[in-house]
Amino acid sequence: MSMRGKSWVWQYAKRIENKAYCNLCDEDDNNEFSCPGGTTGSLGRHLTTIHGLMINAVVNKEQTHDEQQPENDSDEVMDIDETNKEINLEKNGRSRKRKRRTNIHYQNTNNGNNARSCSKDRCELINKALAKMIAVNQLPLSFCSSNGFHDFMSVVEPNYKPCKEEAIKTRLKILSSNIEELIKNDLQDASSICCTTDCWTSISQESYITVTAHVIDSKWCAKSYTLTTHEMDKRHTAENLSEQLINTFGKWDITNKILAIVTDNAKNITNVIPLISPEIYSVKCAAHSLQLAVNCVLKNENIVNIIKQCNKIVGHFKHSTLAKTSLEEKQELLGLTKTTLLQSCKTRWNSIYLMMERLVLNRCAIFNVLADRTITSQSMAQKLEIKEHEWLFIKSLIQFLKPIYVTTNIFCTENNSSISMIRPLLKQIIEKHLMQCHENEDTIVQTLKQTLASEIKRRFSLEWDSTESVLLEQIASFLDPRFKDLDHEVLSNHEAIRSKIKQIINQNNYLEPNEITTASQEQQNKHRSDLEYIFGINNEENDLTKEFQNYLAEPQLRFTLDPLEWWKTRYSKYPTIGKLAKKYMAITATSVSAERCFSTAGNIVTRKRASLSPENVNLLVFLHQNKRLMI
Repeated sequence: MSMRGKSWVWQYAKRIENKAYCNLCDEDDNNEFSCPGGTTGSLGRHLTTIHGLMINAVVNKEQTHDEQQPENDSDEVMDIDETNKEINLEKNGRSRKRKRRTNIHYQNTNNGNNARSCSKDRCELINKALAKMIAVNQLPLSFCSSNGFHDFMSVVEPNYKPCKEEAIKTRLKILSSNIEELIKNDLQDASSICCTTDCWTSISQESYITVTAHVIDSKWCAKSYTLTTHEMDKRHTAENLSEQLINTFGKWDITNKILAIVTDNAKNITNVIPLISPEIYSVKCAAHSLQLAVNCVLKNENIVNIIKQCNKIVGHFKHSTLAKTSLEEKQELLGLTKTTLLQSCKTRWNSIYLMMERLVLNRCAIFNVLADRTITSQSMAQKLEIKEHEWLFIKSLIQFLKPIYVTTNIFCTENNSSISMIRPLLKQIIEKHLMQCHENEDTIVQTLKQTLASEIKRRFSLEWDSTESVLLEQIASFLDPRFKDLDHEVLSNHEAIRSKIKQIINQNNYLEPNEITTASQEQQNKHRSDLEYIFGINNEENDLTKEFQNYLAEPQLRFTLDPLEWWKTRYSKYPTIGKLAKKYMAITATSVSAERCFSTAGNIVTRKRASLSPENVNLLVFLHQNKRLMI
């Protein structure tokens, strides 16, 4: 017989292959334990903490059979002999008293650790936190049933019973319902809403449409919400897209509050807005329009050749581990920051700018690696060589493209990219950068500047005159205290823009009845006198005129300051114009918020999760995008 003793735990458990099952637990309890190779650690801890079996008591019982039974006490663990009696009674066919599974008693062990019970309330608290973690960290629903999570919880909370995927999905839906309620309340309180929309195809070739909403709340804080990212199984025609948007607006009960919809420049989506309502403004994404303008410039043959050569160099260091390691060593020797080279993307012109900027920054390190014949062969070095005049051309291109790159980043900020910024910023780009010629500047670059300036003027209608309809961007700029003086517009056009805003105020009284009464009472208390009453002065018209003139007389806010903070402190002074500003300044300059939804969706629908149902995709994207609202 083997000298190795049999573990005491097998008196109360049975083993089937690499799984062990506790005989003392009910069938409904989580009584399955892993025991590869016959290990008994987890099962032993279970018997000790759950059933109160002490290993010392078992050892003593095996050594001496005449040991006296210890006294029961409410604060002591369950006696081993009493347990054996109950098991024997059950085997003899006699029904034993149903053992009540009491809370785990805290008992000191040799290492000083404590084991505690996991109540239903605590289990539910853990499950809710787990659901939030899955949503925030973009984890799969199966994470709750993974071995790694079970092992982690066995250390953190040994008596926690993990819930199944369906249970986690139920809690995610509850979270989603709570967030939907919060968003609906905020949208109902808003006077008007700006929406952005775009379409995307997942890695599993499923098409999705997303809709986001943007408002300025009563505290003059810009807020954005993701409303939906649902599957669209029909063709992307204007009719089908309009149907999807109308259904989404109806679901959120915001159909009558939509002021503008921001989209890219695709014909099918720009034709959607008139089908929804002729009163809704159609706004083209400023970042996408800049992309199209820059693309016209990048088609130049000289730039195309330079981009190809830059891509070859980056590709060499991306595919050669030896070259990459040597580049890092050279960067360290030259005192440069260790940075990797960036590859360009055809659909993102700013990636071309970043690629060239990174190459110029690491020019010396790249040259040293290519000159080292132990690292780079002579034939390869000749293929990757960039001559001196080409480096100068790259530097000129970087200087030429930087203003566009910075402006694109400003437009793409989430909450501060109002449409009011578009015309002032583009005017500055043209006058301060594209129209300025530097000493010894390449003639090719000068031609490129002129081409880009013409494209920007055409796509953004910068050469507007007063005979045309006032643009939405011009109205928003006047209502923005940073640009209200309209310095970016031709002087002869100022009066036409101001007259249009007066017309909007008169046609669409932007104060609610109760607000009109309150505002009128305040003005009457301050300005009305007995003489004004006797002479029959129309105080309502007089007040609107004074408000407009006083707003014009306000000093223009510095462009680096927050216009919403300015309006927050002056809304009571200019209630009519302020109400109008709250509506028009909520319109975003780009549809980047919809693009961000698809970045999130791309992190969720990966190659390993390509079969994720559209319902779950919508749920997880919605929760992640609105995670700040989780409570």
